[in-house]
Order: sequence, then C-alpha cells, then structure tokens
Amino acid sequence: MVGHDVGPGIVSPAARLATTLALAIAGSLVFWGAGFPVPWISGAMVVVAAAALAGVPLHLPLWLRELTFFVLGLSIGAALTPQTVTQIGRWPASLLLMLLTLPVVSLGAALVLIRWRGWQRDDAMLASVPGALSLILALADATDADVPRIALVQALRVAILVIVVPPLIVLASDVPPSAQTAPSAPGALPDLPDVAILAGAGLLGVVAIRLIRLPAPWLLGALAASAALHVAGLVQAPVPDEALLPAFVVLGAAVGVRFAGLGWAALRSGIVDGLLVVAAGFALSAAAALLAARLLGFSFGLTILAFAPGAFEVMTVMAFALGLDAAYVGAHHTVRFAALALLSPLLFGRRHTPLRRRGGGDGGASRER
Repeated sequence: MVGHDVGPGIVSPAARLATTLALAIAGSLVFWGAGFPVPWISGAMVVVAAAALAGVPLHLPLWLRELTFFVLGLSIGAALTPQTVTQIGRWPASLLLMLLTLPVVSLGAALVLIRWRGWQRDDAMLASVPGALSLILALADATDADVPRIALVQALRVAILVIVVPPLIVLASDVPPSAQTAPSAPGALPDLPDVAILAGAGLLGVVAIRLIRLPAPWLLGALAASAALHVAGLVQAPVPDEALLPAFVVLGAAVGVRFAGLGWAALRSGIVDGLLVVAAGFALSAAAALLAARLLGFSFGLTILAFAPGAFEVMTVMAFALGLDAAYVGAHHTVRFAALALLSPLLFGRRHTPLRRRGGGDGGASRER
C-alpha cells in the first residue's frame, strides 16, 4: 500500500522524520543547483520517493503536513490582489469547460488501461478519475476493487505530474525558468499583529471548510481567509521565504512518502499503467486547457494547471510557486472535487457487490483530495 511510513519499527519516529527532512532538503538543493523549475517541491519528492522505494525508514507526521498546508494557504491568499479579483468574471466559462471535459479525461484514460493493459472496467475507471484519491480509494475499498493497484496508479499520476508539468509550463508559456528556483534575500519580518490576525482568521477558515466538507481544509481554509483579509486591505503581511521555502520542501516530501512500503518490484509492475494514465489524461486535459486559453484569454500555463489531472493541493501550490493565479487553479480543482464527490458514489456504488473488507485499507494513505 502507498503510505507515509516505512522502515523498521525499532527506528524512532523522530529519527525517521529527521531522515525524511534531510533527504528532502538535499533533493531540493540538487534540483535547485541543476536549474529545475520549482526545485523545492520536485527535488524533495524525487529523492524522498527513491528513498522510500529503497526501504529507508521515513516518517512525515500528519501535524507537519497540515501545518505546511496552512502556511502555503496563507501565502497563496496573500498573493490575491484586487486586479486578480476583477478577472473572476471569466472563471465560470472556464469552470464549465473543465467540468465538460472531466468525463472525457476519465473515460479516455480508462479505455487505455482496458484495451492495452487488460484492466477490469470499473478498476480502470477508479484508477483514471483525476484529483480525488481519498474518495476513490474509499469507494474501492468498500467493494471488490483492486485497491493496491488503483492506489499505485493514482500515486504515480501525482508524482509524474510534479516532475513533468513545471518544465512544460516554462517551455509553453511566459513563465521564466527562474520562477521560485532561488530564495530571495531575507526581508523585514511582518508585524506581529498582522501575523496574529492572519493566523486566527486562517484557523477559522479551516473550521469553516471542514464544516462544509470541502477538500484540503488546512490549505483552502487558510487561503480563503488570507485572500479576504488582503483584498480588503485589513492586513499587508506576506509569508516570508524563511517559512515558505520549507513548506515547499515538506510538500514535496509528502508526495514522495506516498511510495513508502511499496518496493521497486511493485513499482516496475505499475509504472507502465501509471505512465499510460498520465499520458492519456494529460493529453486530453491539455487540449481542453488550450481551448480555454484561446477562447477566454488566459495563459496556457495557467489553464493547464487548472485542468491537469493532479492533486488539488499540489497543483494549486505549483501555480503559486510559478507566479501564476493560484486562486483560479484552486477554484477549478475544488469544483472538480465537488463534482466527483457527488457523482462518483452514484457511478461506482452500484457496480460492485461488496465481497469483502480489506484489512488495512488505504483510504487514508494520501492527503490528496
């Protein structure tokens, strides 16, 4: 199963956490030195994933992931400006186009698995649905679906997109290759009253998002609260790089540790399936994103992140790290998750007859929504 811990039980959680963070930092620095876009995320993910597959004892606690998403949410919200708000009127048409292409993307990727890889129809559909891993695994685990196989393909989807999307955006749009590749010089610390207001409002936002059951409450709640305060001019406090860059690194590590306990043999058996799902889903999403960019006047780099079959948290943070409109990207992934949450139980809930409950089901293996 894809999880967050690997290695001998005799190794303390603190030691495994230290190992995970050290590897993530090393990977980030290597990718930064090599000039990769968004190295703090992609470098950390690649090195931690490789270590997890090699059986290195790793650990990334839930509280640290949630704190990371909280910091990133506050940062993304602070980037929302009145100029950005004036563009929201163009979002509904883009959202509608994304929703119309959602079944096409899912069916296209599923057909590839069925015809070329011999998957069962419903397993292929569950493995091909983009951006709702926790929901899909919960549905799969309650039926006779092949949960480990589905979880592997879904985890590979996110990991491959983290590696592929940033260079593609740099090549296909006006995003500079240097976007978020180097830390800026330390600046003045924000005023403590602003920080207190921002943090308090962010926590209230988390509670509100939990109550209405939207995805990624620690990211989305903090983002919404921070955006409201900054657009209203009530606070001017940005999140400094001293907090932001470590949050990028932890996010990359969080994607990497999903491969904990998997092993290279299982990866080899599933890598072709994962690559085919990503290729089919991403090609169809890119075509829709290009259409949205041409018709509505958005940049292709922005629409591809909004339409990409990736995780809500990762794609939204990727937009922010590349200097794009993260609110636009986050809105699209939130609406997509809501649509999947409403429709997936209707589509899959009646197709399987529950034969057994798998012990240790992996429905909580990922924080992706």
